[in-house]
Amino acid sequence: MVQSTSRVIERIAGVPVNTFFFGAMFIVTSAWAGVCILSQQPGDSALIQFLLLALIMVLTTLGVLWRCQNTGFKLPFRWILVTAIFLRLISVAGDPLFEDDFYRYLWDGYQTATTNDPYSYAPEKYFDEDVPEVFETILSFINYPAIATVYGPVVQWVFALAYRIAPGEVWPLQLMSAFADVVILCLLSRLGAGNVLLLYAWSPLILKEHSLTAHPDVFSIALMFVSVVAAYRNRAVLAGIALGLALGAKIFALLIVPFLFSRVWAIGYWLRLGGATFVSLALITLSFGTIKIWVPEGLLAMADSWLFNSPLYYLLLPTLSFSSIKAILLASFVLYCLVVFFLKFYKKNSSKPSDVSTLQQWTTSPAAFRGDWLFALFLLCLPVINPWYVTWLLPFATLYPRWWSWTASYTILLSYWYGSNVGAIGSDSLELPASVLIVEFALILLVPLTVWIVLRCCGGSNS
Repeated sequence: MVQSTSRVIERIAGVPVNTFFFGAMFIVTSAWAGVCILSQQPGDSALIQFLLLALIMVLTTLGVLWRCQNTGFKLPFRWILVTAIFLRLISVAGDPLFEDDFYRYLWDGYQTATTNDPYSYAPEKYFDEDVPEVFETILSFINYPAIATVYGPVVQWVFALAYRIAPGEVWPLQLMSAFADVVILCLLSRLGAGNVLLLYAWSPLILKEHSLTAHPDVFSIALMFVSVVAAYRNRAVLAGIALGLALGAKIFALLIVPFLFSRVWAIGYWLRLGGATFVSLALITLSFGTIKIWVPEGLLAMADSWLFNSPLYYLLLPTLSFSSIKAILLASFVLYCLVVFFLKFYKKNSSKPSDVSTLQQWTTSPAAFRGDWLFALFLLCLPVINPWYVTWLLPFATLYPRWWSWTASYTILLSYWYGSNVGAIGSDSLELPASVLIVEFALILLVPLTVWIVLRCCGGSNS
């Protein structure tokens, strides 16, 4: 058995890298096409089938990277880009899978395009009013209809644009999300991510949450990275405008603010960056005519009592109240950010600012930061960790590839093991089984540990 396995590995190792890559591309695209076909008529075993297809994609991608590492081959960016675009176009042919949030996107787009106010009234207000026929159906599928929108003003513009293109259809959102995802990929390439870009381009989590399910987080991530790249090139005004738009899309972009301002320790730079951000936020506010766009009712309701897939909360709830846990964890996170920021201030004279064109320049820059750790710790402090939240840290995980982050990108998909996805009904329909939560986070710890032990035994390194 061992000998036959060795022969297989030797044969695989003898395949030319370009042949290996395109063979892997065929496997990955076939698996993702299978997911998109599955999304159109999901059955009782759809989640298991999806997880298996996603695992095939993950293992195939790792196989390509293993082959490249063994041969020292650098994948041409155009190969990665073309396959990434192709996979995202396949997504547009599918339907959102295991979620119904897209109904809210479509409704918000209708409200924004026709009234410019998706914030004042919850969907249930329109149950007895005349609305276009397609939106009568959409209204009936919106979850939490008694709560107004949770989404920020910039993504409301995206929803409205999708409405203008095709009212009540999700494909314009999928297409725009796919475009934003490709922008992220290109920006990561500009930062010199190299072969690891393939992990992002072929990630089943990224593909599902962005181009298939059209979660609007992708727009904030894209704008956030536009701001980061602009700041590293000393284009403070562009960085500020992009930051304001990113904040208007999703508030989590606030986490990068200290690091943008630490790019250059100069009053003029801060004034240009801060001024452009302020003007951007002010114009967004004026376009809606109210400041309540920054504290939507849905966001407040979510922060007040929702709990899902958050291990620290489940661990501490027997001894502490929900509000106490939130206060302790978020205060700890703020303290962590302050320590990191002041350490950077202390080291500010260790190197001079320079344009970033390679990964080495990124990691040695005085304003570079471990965004993977930053967002991972932030997620652990939240009472809700939805699968698409992990996409916040994956661009940084492409720059700082680690086993824990990319393991998380697959195991987080296990958190869909609830509700109608596995046949649960009634009060259990939104409950995540404790066994799933344990498996999910245990794998994030055990896979990197196992790899470290194996590499130590083989005399390798875990870089």
